[in-house]
Amino acid sequence: MDELMQQVFDNAYDDAYESFRLRRQTDETFTKDYLQGLLQSLYVRQGNNWDGRGQTKDMEQSAMIAAAETILTEWERIPLA
Repeated sequence: MDELMQQVFDNAYDDAYESFRLRRQTDETFTKDYLQGLLQSLYVRQGNNWDGRGQTKDMEQSAMIAAAETILTEWERIPLA
């Protein structure tokens, strides 16, 4: 992965992770089941591999998936106080 694509991934991951983390803390409708459903839809969208989406959008999509997976893992290990 070249430096620019790594930066795209890192920025998208950080943004998605923070968004999911904040929603978990502040939004009662943001449940584990909701996030699992969102993750499933992200997997489907990633698998569709739309023409014209490009490498940048693919990186952003992968970063969102990684962030959602991280939050789900943390959900299991770190309950909210």
